Amino acid sequence: MSGGFRFQVVLPVAIVALVLVSLGAVGFSFWTTQHEESRVRQQVADNVTSIQEVFVTTASLMEDRTRSGMALLQDQINARGGAERGPPVTVGDKTVRDIVVGGRGQAGNFEMVDYVTRMNKGTATIFTRDGDRFVRVSTNVMKDNGKRAVGTELNNTTKAYAALIKDVPFYGVVDILGNPFFTGYEPLYSKSGDYIGITYVGYKAELPVLKEALDRSHLLQSGFVAVVDDKTVRYLPSWTTAEQVQQHIDNKDGSWVINRTPLVGWGLMIVSAYPIDELRSVSRAVGYGVGLAGILIGAAISLTLFLLLDRKVLQLLGGEPRTAAEYMKKIADGDLAVNIGVIGKREDSLMSSLKLMQLKLKNLVSAVSGGAAEVNEQSRKFDTAYAAFQRGPDEVSSQELLRQTKGISRTLSLLEKSIGRFKLSH
Repeated sequence: MSGGFRFQVVLPVAIVALVLVSLGAVGFSFWTTQHEESRVRQQVADNVTSIQEVFVTTASLMEDRTRSGMALLQDQINARGGAERGPPVTVGDKTVRDIVVGGRGQAGNFEMVDYVTRMNKGTATIFTRDGDRFVRVSTNVMKDNGKRAVGTELNNTTKAYAALIKDVPFYGVVDILGNPFFTGYEPLYSKSGDYIGITYVGYKAELPVLKEALDRSHLLQSGFVAVVDDKTVRYLPSWTTAEQVQQHIDNKDGSWVINRTPLVGWGLMIVSAYPIDELRSVSRAVGYGVGLAGILIGAAISLTLFLLLDRKVLQLLGGEPRTAAEYMKKIADGDLAVNIGVIGKREDSLMSSLKLMQLKLKNLVSAVSGGAAEVNEQSRKFDTAYAAFQRGPDEVSSQELLRQTKGISRTLSLLEKSIGRFKLSH
């Protein structure tokens, strides 16, 4: 009986609710996908910032240490009366002018540089100037074979060389024999003011917290953050290899997202890399999960709405609205014998009220019909009594006529009461 209302009204409302909630869920899933991609990009930025902070903090601490070591080396030279240009000497495979401090040549003399290292750690060197070259004559910087790097030149492609050739001190990170050092270089002058060489102190750039920071920088499943220079991979996470890092950075097939951030002052580059497919896979998984959850929630809401509308509205109506309209039309057409079926037990439902109205109308019609018959019978009797009165007016006929008149009045009064139960106007 409730099929028409259920499928023509309740079901469309539930379907509309499902569609709206599902569209919202799909839209939210797209937003979630974009948000997940943004989250990965933010993770990359956070990792890069964390690694930058390691280098910045290290540079700040090591610069103070380097300046302290430089001051100690210069104090040693000044305490011995300063430096002078000495005679030619052979250091390594080069013949250059020696540096003389306190009457002693420094070529092969490691007393001062080793003292600085003993006191402040790190390394120290005295260079002699030979034209545009700066050659180590006293140093505790070691070559790969474990020997002192006496006779080697300052790399003329570095920022340090570019400053020193212009008679400008330099403090910063340079590559010394293949290793990054935080260094300080100061021009060395003779007593007469000639630019005869340079003094150097430096500390190998050891970054113990950098390894931990790089290991924490795992992006997705395969992504990483590494530190490189223009030739090789310098620092990388422990769970990958330099060859793999370089291969992904080269990105010949364009399947990885590569971001490069220069490390100012270090001559290095922070490189973050992650596969595009992994990013899309994670984003889709999150987006699809959110979308599916939204659709399931929408289905649950729609089903609940369907059941509530179907139950509550039909209980309130007591039956199909179309059926109620058909009953009312039949009653309006005078068919009071129609059998009105009521769904549910609510006495205030539409069908219950319609059935009550039908019962009252039946009682009214029955009362009016009975009253009309009674009036008709009383009229017939009145006519008879009146005819008898006209033939011979006497006491008996007069009393009968009066009795019949009162009977008609009484019947009309009953009819008036029956009709009076219905309000015809406010």
